[in-house]
Amino acid sequence: MQYITQYVNNHYQEELNLTVIANQCNISKEYLARFFKKEMELTVETYINNVRAEHAYHELKHSKNNLTQIAINNGFSSIRMMNRAFNKLYGESASKIKKQIH
Repeated sequence: MQYITQYVNNHYQEELNLTVIANQCNISKEYLARFFKKEMELTVETYINNVRAEHAYHELKHSKNNLTQIAINNGFSSIRMMNRAFNKLYGESASKIKKQIH
């Protein structure tokens, strides 16, 4: 489990999904999905998005980059995907949080 979470934390800016992580760990996607959900009580995808959102939130607070750049820097495919992750994790969109900060 530590290897999986560490891998996600080290590679969150890259294309990352169940297949990539399973291949990295030499296990099947199905096993990884079940094991991760059982141990962490959330899906691999949710974990990846949470890690990305946490890093994006930090960047939001400490940089002048626009939302598109922040989304790209942190592995999101779009602002929409980043906003979805922010809403799930923080209860507000990245754009709303950015307005509150600045």
